[in-house]
Amino acid sequence: MTRGCLRPPRRILRFWAGLGRWFTALAILAVLALPAVAQVRSVPPGESDLTLKAMRDELERSRQRLRLGELERPFYIEYRLLDVDVRAVSASFGALLGSTTTRNRYMGVDVRVGDYLLDSSNFLGQNFQGFLGSTGQVGVDRDYDSLRQDLWLATDQAYKSALDTIAQKRAYIQSRARPSNIPDFARAEPVVLIEPRVEPDWSKRNWEAEARATSAAFRSFPELHGSRVTYYLLYITQYLMTSEGTQIRTTRSVAAIEAGADTQAADGMGLHNYYSTYALRPADLPSVDTVKKEIERVGRELAALRASPPAEDYVGPVLFEAPAAGALLAQLLAPSVTGDRAPLSMQPFFEQMMKQLGGDSEWSGRLGTRVLPAGVTLVDDPTARDLSIE
Repeated sequence: MTRGCLRPPRRILRFWAGLGRWFTALAILAVLALPAVAQVRSVPPGESDLTLKAMRDELERSRQRLRLGELERPFYIEYRLLDVDVRAVSASFGALLGSTTTRNRYMGVDVRVGDYLLDSSNFLGQNFQGFLGSTGQVGVDRDYDSLRQDLWLATDQAYKSALDTIAQKRAYIQSRARPSNIPDFARAEPVVLIEPRVEPDWSKRNWEAEARATSAAFRSFPELHGSRVTYYLLYITQYLMTSEGTQIRTTRSVAAIEAGADTQAADGMGLHNYYSTYALRPADLPSVDTVKKEIERVGRELAALRASPPAEDYVGPVLFEAPAAGALLAQLLAPSVTGDRAPLSMQPFFEQMMKQLGGDSEWSGRLGTRVLPAGVTLVDDPTARDLSIE
């Protein structure tokens, strides 16, 4: 940007400021999607992880004994657990605002009744039963008995909900003129992947000192009304165990630096700018000098916007820089590419609401037809580490 640039309309700036907040969520979710080379192997001998043991023992108990009277037994049970350690360090104009370390563990239980062709999933029954699932937080001390109790209660709740849902779903499908013949679930070969558990290490760099030093770069711009620099450091251990025999434990890390500043133009228009960078490991984050240069760029651009006249409302093509283009692509195209099936519902209102919320792929009925301009090429390769264009 230069001093002679035009200030975008207010609605564009509001969109741009909000886009930055998506990056944090996308970066955290990206940890869960990082590719891992899954090799089928046995659980290492001497493995002492009480979380794995509690999940394995409770799953086996549920497989053998979970049944309500003469009603059908579940054909599939799945336990998921996320163990999340987060370090957040924030500073403004060289002063430390906060430095926190938090740890949480989140459990998810999926119990399915029926069979692979027609099960209790993907159906909006009364009070959304059978759709939201059974989730919640569990204790952070990795206690065996406490986790088994939490899993037992969640499994019991999920099983009873699945029984109620499958009854409603079968009745609803019988009333439809053309029921779907697409299976509700797919059978998968079991995978055993037990990676070493990695404990967080926050001590390799002085994060508080770095936050102070980088945020102090905003002091060179007295026209700024506020600023903040935040370092996010995350370690996430994922557990997955299913009644089909899958047992997975993986640990991933992600780190981020997000810096934002705001000011106000002479006509009262609020102006914002930001800088963000991400790495797979905290140690790979850029140095203080590199971050300070980027923060100074943010300040210069914001000062230029403040001194620029506002642009007129515009209708036409919009060009995005690389970070914004990636986030925009994820928000607009990803829901369509996934081909998700909208959940069935006894209430038409629910189906309409889910379509508005992105619960139904807009491309689900367009197989074999063009959905993007001929000059656009999309490649989905989860294992790719570098972008190469031929």
